[in-house]
Amino acid sequence: MVIEIASKPRPKLPYEHPDVKIYQRLFKENIIRRLVRKSAYHRHDNAIADFFKDETHSLFSLCERLTQYITEAFHHYQVWGYSHAYYPGSPGQQTVRTDALEGVSRVLPLLAAWTVNSKKSTLLGLNQQIYHLPSMIKQSFIHGTDPLHKGYWGKLENYDQRICEASDLALTLWISREWVWDTLSSEIKQQIINWFEQVNHCEIVDNNWHFFPLTVQFVIKALTGKDTIAHWRYERLKEFYVGDGWFRDGAKGNYDYYNAWGFYYSLYWLAQIDPQFDHDFITQSLNNFNQHYLYFITPKGIPFFGRSACYRLAVSAPLLAGVDLQCPFVKVGEAKRAFESSLRYFISQGALKNGAPTQGLFNHDARLVDNYSGPASSFWSLRAVIIALYCADRINLWQAPSLPLPIEKNDFRFEIPAIQASIIGVKATQEVSVIFREDYTQQQSPLTRRLEKQTRVQKNHRNCNWTIKTP
Repeated sequence: MVIEIASKPRPKLPYEHPDVKIYQRLFKENIIRRLVRKSAYHRHDNAIADFFKDETHSLFSLCERLTQYITEAFHHYQVWGYSHAYYPGSPGQQTVRTDALEGVSRVLPLLAAWTVNSKKSTLLGLNQQIYHLPSMIKQSFIHGTDPLHKGYWGKLENYDQRICEASDLALTLWISREWVWDTLSSEIKQQIINWFEQVNHCEIVDNNWHFFPLTVQFVIKALTGKDTIAHWRYERLKEFYVGDGWFRDGAKGNYDYYNAWGFYYSLYWLAQIDPQFDHDFITQSLNNFNQHYLYFITPKGIPFFGRSACYRLAVSAPLLAGVDLQCPFVKVGEAKRAFESSLRYFISQGALKNGAPTQGLFNHDARLVDNYSGPASSFWSLRAVIIALYCADRINLWQAPSLPLPIEKNDFRFEIPAIQASIIGVKATQEVSVIFREDYTQQQSPLTRRLEKQTRVQKNHRNCNWTIKTP
C-alpha cells in the first residue's frame, strides 16, 4: 500500500533559473578559482589503491591510511586559512566557491572524528609531514565565520547549498568540542554562533534538507544552551516515514540510499548530541531498516539505484550506527564486514583520485554526476568512516571478528512491503537484485532510465554553470 504524504509545490530555486546577477557571480568566482586553485594532488593514488587490495592490513590501518590520504590532499588544496578547498572535478550548479566550501565542510568531520578516536592532536601524513588537526579545524571556523576575512562563508540565502554544509560544519564543532570549541575565546564563539544562526531564517526544500538546520540547532543548544530547535521540521521528516524502516525523500520522492547516508546518518548524530531525543523512534526505525538493508551489502558492492552514486563508500553507515545504538538486528561483526568490504572493493579499484573520492562508482563517470554535485560533494562517502572512528572503541570495532554477510551464507528472496520492493540474492554469484514495483517503473521508460554519455558542454549547460573546463 502506498502511503500518501501531504506535499507542497516545489519552490523556484535560483540556481535552476539563473538570472544575470547569478551569471555575473559565476563569472567572477571562476576567475578567482583559476587564480587560487592548485594542481591535482595525485601523489598517493596508486599506493592507496594497492594498500586496500592487501588483505593483510587491518580495518584500523585502512581507516588510518584513508585519513592520512585525505588530510594531506586537503592541506594541499586549502586556501584562505582552511576556509575553502578547491578540488579538481566537474562543478556543481551552485557556484565554484560553494564547491570549495564543500571541500572543507565535508572533510572536517573526518579530521574531528580521527582526533577523537586517536586522542591525539597530530597526524603523520603519508609524506611524513605532521598535521595539527584541531588547529586546522580552528582556523577554518575562525576565518570562515569572520565577515572581514577573505575566506568568509558568507550570508546564507533561501535554498542555499551552504545551509547543507552548515550541518557538517556544526557536527565537526560538536565532535571536536573538547579540542576546538572549548579552547576558543568568547568573542570567537559568538562569531561562529552568529554565522550558524542564519539557518533559522532560511527557506529550504521540503525533503531530507530539514535535517540540516536541525543539526545546526541541536549543536547550538548543546554548546551554548540556547534552544532554537525547530521541532516542526523533525515532525515533517517523520511524515516521510512509510514503514519497514524506510523514508521517502520528500512527499514525492523515491526510495534510495539517502535512507542510509542521509536520513539515518543524521538521526544517528541527533541521538548522539541529545541521547534523550525521540530515542524509541530513532532506534526502532533504524533497527527495522537494518533488518533488511544488511542483505543489500555484498563483498563486491551494492545493487545501486537512485541518486548520488559518488557517496557509495558510505553505504554501511546505518549498520555501524545501529550497532552503536544497540539495535539488535545487526551484529558488530556483520557491520564490520560490510564496512570493510565496501571500502576495499571500491578503493582498490580506483575510487580515490587526486585526494578525494571520485565522482562515480570507481573512476570518474560523468553519467553519474548529478547537477547538484561538485568536485568535493563525494566526500559524503566518508560518512561511514566518520561514524566508525567516532564509536569504534565503544562497539569494539577494531578487535571484533568479521562475520559473513547474508549473501555469503545463503540464497534469499523476500519483500519489503512498505516500499514495494523484492530483494533477491544468489550466493553462487554473490549477486543481489532490488526490484521496485512502483515509482520508477510507472514514471520512466527504458529509454529515460539509460545512462547516457554527457559531453562537457551538455553537463555545463544542464548545470547552468558556465565554467571554463580544462583538462
